[in-house]
Amino acid sequence: MGSYADSLTYHYLGADAPPTREERIGACHAFCGSCGELAGGIKSGCAQLQNRKFAQSGGCQLTLAVGIVSSFTNVVMIIHSPLGCCSNFVGTGGLRKTMRASKGKPNEEFVWLHTNLDELDVVQGGIDKLRKAILYAEKEYHPEAIVIANGCVPGIIGDDVDSLAGELKDQITAKIVPVHCEGFKSKYVASGYDSAYHGVLRYLIEPPQKEWSTVPGGNEEKEAKDKYRISRTVNIFNVGSNSNGDEIELSRLLSAIGLIPKVLPLHASLDDLAHIGEAALNVSICATHDDYLLGHLKERFGTDYLIDTLPIGIRNTNQWLRKIAAYFHLEEETEKLIAFEVSELNKALEPFKQVLAGKKVFVGGGETRILTTAEFFYSLGMELTGVKAHNVDRFVEDILEDMNAPKLLIEVGAGQPAEELNLLKKLKPDLYIGHMNANGWVSKLGIPNFPLFGQSLNYMGYSGAFELARKAVKILKNTNFVKNVSANTSLPLKEDWYDRDPKENIKEAVNY
Repeated sequence: MGSYADSLTYHYLGADAPPTREERIGACHAFCGSCGELAGGIKSGCAQLQNRKFAQSGGCQLTLAVGIVSSFTNVVMIIHSPLGCCSNFVGTGGLRKTMRASKGKPNEEFVWLHTNLDELDVVQGGIDKLRKAILYAEKEYHPEAIVIANGCVPGIIGDDVDSLAGELKDQITAKIVPVHCEGFKSKYVASGYDSAYHGVLRYLIEPPQKEWSTVPGGNEEKEAKDKYRISRTVNIFNVGSNSNGDEIELSRLLSAIGLIPKVLPLHASLDDLAHIGEAALNVSICATHDDYLLGHLKERFGTDYLIDTLPIGIRNTNQWLRKIAAYFHLEEETEKLIAFEVSELNKALEPFKQVLAGKKVFVGGGETRILTTAEFFYSLGMELTGVKAHNVDRFVEDILEDMNAPKLLIEVGAGQPAEELNLLKKLKPDLYIGHMNANGWVSKLGIPNFPLFGQSLNYMGYSGAFELARKAVKILKNTNFVKNVSANTSLPLKEDWYDRDPKENIKEAVNY
């Protein structure tokens, strides 16, 4: 199992917080040009050094980190920051409830508290407020874990959250999990994933799995069954943009070739996390999301892992399956499964291809998801006009090359709707598929669109490919909604902005 992370030595867990992605993987957050130029820039190191002359607001690490740790069963969140950091948590609670219901898990309220730091706390420190919040959470809710999301303000003033956690750990029954997700530390919003998993690895995942008993008269039969189960178990690492349908589809495919799928860590119990080391292989469906976690799990448990592609569309689902099958020497069974699934899917896709052929599409969102989604629609006969990634790193180098589209336009930047709207106004795609935060802007341009992911639809695997194509055809069948939106609303950008070349906003850099 080869991966960039295999070449790293993971000694980060002794620190309170993980290294930033600038230090760890040298990601690119500012670019506008062709895929070929970007691939060359990543290899030379120049792309990672670029910046913007003008930047709009991007995402927040705290939001991404909380999205992970708040999904666990029976935890209480404490947001240690000013009140504004919780402005979107009502939506987080709704998403959590929806996902738990779709998985058949008991309804459980999303409990979060807030230290509400103010100007006086910036001078005097906010540790006393945090101490009271922790003790209140223990007394009122009796959770298994209390997760502290440390925002920018306590990070700047130097509140020692970890020392407080050490002070209180013997006074309460819940595990205290500090998560350092101060947004000012990194330009890469995905660093929030590393922050969340850093806390999980330090405080919620126990040391290596048990040794098997060699005592005569022990329960040899049970131990033999456990060994066999673990030898066939594959941990599928889910992400916040998964739907339950995605997880069911990927589990179905692995079960069909004789493996035992286990989906985690999102929406897992603390007991599930305690047994995370009981698997033969850890499989990522998004390198951006969990390479930090999987590298540490290999170091701790010796579990091999696969970080390759995201199983969206036919080609990438085939590749995802084949890489897993090769690890277990199940190539023959897998080829039979692929042949059957692809044959049936191609028959079902034929009517959709006739509608989509020649239509222009633009895809925006997370790096791996946009490239695999774009490749699928290209395979259906659509014309790719461009893609927009939040950030780009070495984990998509192979995907960029496999797409064989060196002239394809790619913009890189978390947020930056003004740049994206400039591009879309020039490119005039027939269909936009993007991160849900961008779709409202795009509708005002009159471009038909649908979300790149969603918790109620299946996007991954073979059934996901069918649903993607069906959704695109449905959206293009009736475009009156976005036409009416465009005719009756306006965007907050002057017309001369659209005349500018978006490349002019990128500050080029040379790696000497």
